[in-house]
Amino acid sequence: MRREELLGEVRDTLIKAGFYVSELYSIRSIGFDLVARRDNSLLIIKVLTNIDAMSEDVANELRTLSVLLKGCPLLIGERSGTGVLTHDVVYDRFGVQAITSETLSTHLLEGMPLEVYAAPGGLYVNLDRDKIKKLRTEQNISLGSFARSLKVSRRTVQMYEDGMNASVEVAIRIENALGSDITDPIDILQHRSPKKVIKPASLETEAFRKFQREVFSILEKVGYKVIPLERAPFEAVSQDKTKILLTCVDEYNKKLLRKAQVVSSISKITEKHAVLIIDKDVQKTSIKGTPLIIKKELKKIRGPEEILELVLERLYRGN
Repeated sequence: MRREELLGEVRDTLIKAGFYVSELYSIRSIGFDLVARRDNSLLIIKVLTNIDAMSEDVANELRTLSVLLKGCPLLIGERSGTGVLTHDVVYDRFGVQAITSETLSTHLLEGMPLEVYAAPGGLYVNLDRDKIKKLRTEQNISLGSFARSLKVSRRTVQMYEDGMNASVEVAIRIENALGSDITDPIDILQHRSPKKVIKPASLETEAFRKFQREVFSILEKVGYKVIPLERAPFEAVSQDKTKILLTCVDEYNKKLLRKAQVVSSISKITEKHAVLIIDKDVQKTSIKGTPLIIKKELKKIRGPEEILELVLERLYRGN
């Protein structure tokens, strides 16, 4: 299946599952293809036929954006360098969970739980350690007897009850021994805090032109923390103590019209305000529903509150 067809399939599944889904953006290569929300669940999705095509840099930025927006990064694909992906199995690519389009469909539309994940050495499941210990105690099964039935050591059983995961084969033996399901499902819709701090792109990277770096500097001086993004339809996320702005910094041209439309769509799905900061005077206060601020206006602003007030004023005035 071609990537475009896979993208359409994924988008259709999300819509059928009750998600609000952003527009597709194809002007330049970016780190995600779709943003989708259902209730409090936000997915930031990249679609690739071969999941190994996602580099570590792209994965890091996808995870960074997910942390900032309190969403879940998700990679959809059909195969990896070792072969076709197995349905109903969760894979990992540089800390981003990856599944097939069919797995997404059966999980969201049919309620099929995700229990198995791939890791070096085979397929594994998360064990419900409290349930295992409770069932073993209630059934008066000693650690030694339980270990013999599982064909593992007493120490290994203790580690399972302390939280260690198990291979699918061992999990099946545990369920047969206890007569109950003991796996803890994988929730791809649950936001997770990263185990380590993700370093954002540098303001000095060649990906950003002089005009963009100047705007980032102004925003930082008025009180925003600017997290630059090299692979998004907006160039940065600007953050103060309470608010986040999806910040598009670009020259005013025809391409900006399409960009503004997509940024507006993402803003609605993520429930975050967006702003376009441009280089020249125009007789507009917004483009495609995204508020517009001219660089020389930005220089007169004294704090994040003034920027937000201007954004809200132009958002609801429209043009």
